[in-house]
Amino acid sequence: MPLPLDDNRWNSLKTAYKTPATDVVEWLAIAYRYGMTDELLGDIINDVQHQGDTSEAMYPTASHLLVLAETCDGSIALQMIIQAGLTCASSQFETAVPCPLDLESEFANTNDLGRRMVLSQLVNDHDFDTFKYLLAALAGFSGHGRFGRIIEGFDLFENQFHHALLDEPFDDEL
Repeated sequence: MPLPLDDNRWNSLKTAYKTPATDVVEWLAIAYRYGMTDELLGDIINDVQHQGDTSEAMYPTASHLLVLAETCDGSIALQMIIQAGLTCASSQFETAVPCPLDLESEFANTNDLGRRMVLSQLVNDHDFDTFKYLLAALAGFSGHGRFGRIIEGFDLFENQFHHALLDEPFDDEL
């Protein structure tokens, strides 16, 4: 069960901006009441992981994203699952803000639920970008965050594989 939104603990959890997670709680409450939107999800992710930074608030937020994803369908559910997986991937970097001790058990449960959710999506989706991000999320949920971040850098353009870290596309011989 995710950290309840009315729990005072949110006031001591810091965002990527080093401020209390009060806006995150408000945005999550709106998502529960009215449904998640692209803009709302963007605001939440920006606050807890601004430009790839990590924060204490990202840990309980990931759990809420998965719960919210269970209540809806379509692209927004998929985006929430992927974002939760990418959060798990980010949490595995040496420079990541550590998960608060009192939230470790909840966050570990996020990994189990997230893996099941990703696997159920992978069997149905064959679009390259969606497949790539689902694999990256699965890697994050499975404890292979660095691998997930590498997968994110791949792109398929004009039937050639490219990677953000390389200047040229992959050779067809690979």
